[in-house]
Amino acid sequence: MAEAMSRTLNAGSEDASIHYCEPCGNVLAEAYCSDCPEYLCSTCANVHEKQRISRNHKLLRGSAMPSSRPTTPTTSSETGRFQSCPQHPDEELKFFCETHDALCCMACTVLLHQQCNSLKNVVYIPEIVKNYKTGPEYLQLTGELNKTQQLAAKYLTDIEVNIKKVEQLKTDETTKLEKYRSEIKEYVDKRFDELASQVTQLRDNDVSLLKDKHTKTKTIASIVATTKTKLKSCEQTPARLFTESKDTRNLVAQLQVDLAEIAAKSEYQMYSVRQDDQIEAVLKNKDGLARIVMNTRQDMTRKIIIYSTKN
Repeated sequence: MAEAMSRTLNAGSEDASIHYCEPCGNVLAEAYCSDCPEYLCSTCANVHEKQRISRNHKLLRGSAMPSSRPTTPTTSSETGRFQSCPQHPDEELKFFCETHDALCCMACTVLLHQQCNSLKNVVYIPEIVKNYKTGPEYLQLTGELNKTQQLAAKYLTDIEVNIKKVEQLKTDETTKLEKYRSEIKEYVDKRFDELASQVTQLRDNDVSLLKDKHTKTKTIASIVATTKTKLKSCEQTPARLFTESKDTRNLVAQLQVDLAEIAAKSEYQMYSVRQDDQIEAVLKNKDGLARIVMNTRQDMTRKIIIYSTKN
């Protein structure tokens, strides 16, 4: 202990052989794991030798420790297979806690999941992902992605069709207005312009709503396609595929919620131009021509009704 304290007091020197425990960060290393590879203090080294995931690792202590990290570690074949730990950037997420359904690094297993590890619920990822690509979890995830992609494609098609219907609806109803205008042109010019403006506003509101839904759905479809490509590129690297899949599950769930919200909204409002049975009376009436009535039926349609009252 006195020797360790002496080494700590002299840690400010430029001696490249002095190393700190990588999980702890500020304690002098007393051992080196050639399997991980990383420097460990005496406490972390003792834990390392006892926990199931690392008890068979080779530890080098004292003078047997390398003065610098080997340029070609024994686990070089695993380089790039794991993500960096967000809490310990110098560590890789090589382990999975089954208790918390969480990815973790070596530091996490010591500092945050020690109890889980003692219950043998922390596992080394390469040992459990050999058949992950053909396992039920990944198959379910890819199935959900495909389902989400199909839903997005269907909604995109439906929205595009409805946009065309809204445009055609505006065209058809304006044509009717034009026919009525030609029949009573001298009388209806001023009123016609007002009605045409209202019809256009209704169209603009509907198109704006549908285009907004179209943009949101197209964005979701793009995210799904990108996510599938990303997962596909990881299929030859089981550990990477496993970690990416874990990150993707919440994304897929949120995308499905977003699509459900888009589908739940009314597609667009309906309206039509309808000639009143007493149009001849309207032609003789100088006090009124037409009004726009919002239909109260469940389908929320809008109709332009030409009528003959004086209000």
